[in-house]
Amino acid sequence: MTSTKVLILDFDNCVALDERTGKGSEEIKDEAWFPVFPEYERGALHVVLEESKKKVVGGKGDRADIAKDVLIHFGFTGADIADEVIKRCTRFNEVIQEGIKNISLSQGWKEALAELQKRIPLYLNTATPRETVLESLHALGVASFFKAVYGRPGTKVENINKICAAEGVLPQKILFVDDQMGGWEAAKETNVQFVGMHTARNTLWHNTPQPFPIIHSLKELVPMLAR
Repeated sequence: MTSTKVLILDFDNCVALDERTGKGSEEIKDEAWFPVFPEYERGALHVVLEESKKKVVGGKGDRADIAKDVLIHFGFTGADIADEVIKRCTRFNEVIQEGIKNISLSQGWKEALAELQKRIPLYLNTATPRETVLESLHALGVASFFKAVYGRPGTKVENINKICAAEGVLPQKILFVDDQMGGWEAAKETNVQFVGMHTARNTLWHNTPQPFPIIHSLKELVPMLAR
């Protein structure tokens, strides 16, 4: 990439990704909601979840907003809905963290992070609450590679702007890597460079040409930054 001075990575299905299968933490999160709300029929719950997820793209909301949407949809009427949301989110995080431990990050994946860290300031920008993503990074053994971690309550756009200010560089000197169109939208809004991560989940990028490079592994970033 042209004169890249700062690298920002998304977490879900970007850092937390098994490159052999193209699957990672997003798939874990998809399934985690069902044991969190076992009282609701799976098909009906799936519909509500998918609609709610669209509202929180790019860090515009998070798991608490999704949990609240589910409870309201299915008629939760208690005055203590805020407490119920906290309880469900706590359970959601427990399920996720157990699943995160089982993601198989290859040695090459970790070596790529180590090499990238040596070359350039490396940041994490995620729509996941910061404290819970830190827990996941430590579980995967990759927390030490990042100069700083940005998550909710900030949006991805807000987080990119904070990183830009912290490093004192022009946005055009920053590269953001994400696996979803929401990441691309954040990159356009902040005028940073963008690279997409190929995953099993995002089928849109499999055969449809995009206006940005798409990689299959973090290892591909090393020679790109050397240009």
